[in-house]
Amino acid sequence: MKKYKIHILLFLFLVSFLSLSAQDQKMLIKSIKFQDKIWVTVNINNIKKALIVSNHVLVKMDSLYKTGNFETNVEGSRYDAFRHIYWMYSLAKEIGIDKSRKIGLMYEDYNYYIFNIKPLSGYDLAGRTMDEYNNEVGLYLFSKIGKQETEEVFENIKDLISKGYAKIIAKDKNQNSLDKNNKIIPEEQWKKEWKNNRYLINSNVVL
Repeated sequence: MKKYKIHILLFLFLVSFLSLSAQDQKMLIKSIKFQDKIWVTVNINNIKKALIVSNHVLVKMDSLYKTGNFETNVEGSRYDAFRHIYWMYSLAKEIGIDKSRKIGLMYEDYNYYIFNIKPLSGYDLAGRTMDEYNNEVGLYLFSKIGKQETEEVFENIKDLISKGYAKIIAKDKNQNSLDKNNKIIPEEQWKKEWKNNRYLINSNVVL
């Protein structure tokens, strides 16, 4: 049992890549399905590798944002899309596509769990759909170019985003979420509903 708990804690360190607080880490344990906890235990060596990769991605993304290549780093932005693509590419490079996809899906399950117990958490279906889509773009990129140096990977991701192959949340210049009629959806409104009027657009679209 002690070994099992250690394995789960290692997984918690992995997802701390996405800035989980101590309280959120406790909720993460509750959100993990039984079969997923077994998967974490069986794949603990891959989890350890994923932890190293994720920390590396976090540092790289912070550095990239400071270069001024993105207008914002808020959720639903091109930066957010880039982060998920690069994360999945980097994980696939180290532990393979299927295991990387599994880790991504487990984290999205956690987001849904948090939505149901924490009012106005900021998680919703549009955000999950965007993340899952961009995760797949990252996995696809790895399947196409294989193991490449960071700069080459960055150029490929930038190209995918600039050509609209990624997805972002439809927002105005002030980062207000929009519905399909380009009307602002108040934050306090969309955050109350998992399925709301927020929607995705291609990453090369400017509203």
